[in-house]
Amino acid sequence: MKAITDDQRESTIPEKTAGKLPEETTKRTFSKSDARYWMGQSRLFKDHGAADYSCRFSVRGKRAQLCLGTSNQREAAKRAAELVALVIADGWEAGFALYRPEEKIEKPAQVTVGELISAATRVSSARRQTLEGYAKALRLIVGQIREIKGDGKFDAHKGGSAKWREKVNAVLLDSVTPADVLAWRNKRIRDAEGDPLAKRRAVITTNSLIRNAKGLFGKKLLPFVAQSVTLPSPLPFDGVPLEKSPSLRYISRMDPYAILAKAKEELAESQPEQFKVMILALVCGLRRAEIDNLLWRAFDFAGSSMRVESSEFHELKSEDSAGKMDLDADTLALFRGYRAKKPKAVFVIESPLKHDPKAKAGRYRCNPVFDKVLVWLRKNGVDGHKPLHTLRKEIGSIIASEHGIFEASRYLRHADIHITSAFYADKRKTITPKTFAGLLGNPNAVEVGNFTNAEVPIEKTAGKTNG
Repeated sequence: MKAITDDQRESTIPEKTAGKLPEETTKRTFSKSDARYWMGQSRLFKDHGAADYSCRFSVRGKRAQLCLGTSNQREAAKRAAELVALVIADGWEAGFALYRPEEKIEKPAQVTVGELISAATRVSSARRQTLEGYAKALRLIVGQIREIKGDGKFDAHKGGSAKWREKVNAVLLDSVTPADVLAWRNKRIRDAEGDPLAKRRAVITTNSLIRNAKGLFGKKLLPFVAQSVTLPSPLPFDGVPLEKSPSLRYISRMDPYAILAKAKEELAESQPEQFKVMILALVCGLRRAEIDNLLWRAFDFAGSSMRVESSEFHELKSEDSAGKMDLDADTLALFRGYRAKKPKAVFVIESPLKHDPKAKAGRYRCNPVFDKVLVWLRKNGVDGHKPLHTLRKEIGSIIASEHGIFEASRYLRHADIHITSAFYADKRKTITPKTFAGLLGNPNAVEVGNFTNAEVPIEKTAGKTNG
C-alpha cells in the first residue's frame, strides 16, 4: 500500500469542517475510510480516562480496538480513516504493525474432526440417529485414511471404541484433503478387483460412506458451522465425485410363500415374537426401526388398518414414512389374536430389553428377537447382509408386480417414486417370445433327470453331447 502523505490526510477534511461538523454534513453518510465519519458523535473515544483517542471497527469478520496515539480529535479522525483503509487493503497484520507493533494477530485455531462434528450437530435439525450415522461415516473415512488402528475398536464395553473415536476426533480437519478422500475411495474399490460381487459391494459402500459424511458439510449448514469453528479450504469432500453406482434393482432369490408357510408352521405358536417380526417385515413392509417401536394403538381392528407414525418412542425416518396401511383379513385376525393374549402390552413386539431413548443408531430394543429371526432366515435360504430388509424388498417387488410401481411406492412409503423403481421393483411376470413356440419342441431328444440349479448336467440329444 502506498504511503499516505500529509497533504492527502489534510484533504480528507475540508477546511470549513475543521473542529466541528456543519449541520448539513450530518445528513450525509461517509465510509469508515473517510475522516469525516470519525468526527461523528461517540465514534472516537478515550478509553478508561486515557489521554489519547481510540477507535473500534470490524473488517472481514474480525473486530478490534486500537489506540490512535493522539489527544487531538481532528488528528485522531485522520488516523482512524487511514487505519481502516490500510486494513482493508493489506489486512489486519498491517494495521497492527502500525498501531500495535508489539501485538501480533492471532492465527485462526485449527479445527479437529471432533470439533467439526460437535459444531455441525449443534446447528443441524436432522434426527439424532441420522447425525450419528454422518459422524460414524466421517470417522471411518478419516480413520482409514490416517491408518488409525486401535485394539478393541469395536469393544464398546471395555472402552476400545471410545479410545479409537478419541484418536480420530483429534485429527486436524485440514490434514484430510479431497485428494486423500479420492485416493481412499479408489483403493477400497481396487482392493476388491478380481471378485465382481466384492467390487460391487465396495462401490456401494464407499458411495454410501461419502454421501453420509458429506451430510456434515451441507451448504445450508456450513454458514452456521463457520460461526463457531474456522473451516479449512478446501473441505475434505469438496469436488470428490461418487463412483458410478451399479444397478441396485432388487432381484428376488427366495420363495416368499414357502418362507411364510414355514415360518407359520415353526414360529407362530412357539416363537410368536419372531413370527410377528416376520409378518410385519414380509407382509407389511415395515423397516426394522418401525417394527422395533410399533405400538398396539397403531392397529385399527375395526377399520382393518394399521397406522405407521411417529410416537413418543420413535421419530420416523421422514414425514413421507408415515402412512395408513390396509390389512387383509388373515393378517388382521392374526394380530387381533396376539393382542387378546396381551391386552395391556404397549409394544407389539415384546423384548427383554427396555426402550432406551438415548440408544445410538443401530441399537434396537428388539435386538434379541431380531437376532433369532436373522438366524432363522439365513437357515432357510434368505441370506445376505440384511435378511430382514430383504423381506421388505420382497413385498415391494410383489406389490409392484401385482398393482404397479406407484402402488408399491405408496405401500413402502417412499418419498420419491424413483426410489421404488430404482431399488425395489422386481419383474415377476414370466415373459417369453411366442414366435418360436413349438419350433424347438422334441421331448424325446432331451434326457430327463432330477437336478438342482447348482448342478445342471450337460444336455444330450440322441446319445450325443451338444457342443
